[in-house]
Amino acid sequence: MKTRYNHRIWLNKKDSPSTGSFVAFDGDMTHYGNTARNMFVSISDCYQSVRLHLTEDDTIEDFIQKLKVLRDGISNFINHLENNKE
Repeated sequence: MKTRYNHRIWLNKKDSPSTGSFVAFDGDMTHYGNTARNMFVSISDCYQSVRLHLTEDDTIEDFIQKLKVLRDGISNFINHLENNKE
C-alpha cells in the first residue's frame, strides 16, 4: 500500500477536553482484495464528523474543485465572524 499524503491536526487547544481534528489522506487502500487510490478530508469535533472523499463519479480535478469551494466557504465565514464579533 502506497501512502502519498497523510496529515492530521488537532483543532482544539492542548488543554481542551474536546477532540476536534482534521485529517487529510491520499493513498492506496485495499478493500475486498482490490487496491485503489483513496482520498478524503475528515473534520471532527466531539461526537460529529464530516468526511468528503473522492467518489467513483468524481475525477481528481472534481475533488480538488470541491475542496476549493469548501475552503472559500470557510474563509468567507471566518471573515464574516471576524467582522461581526458582537
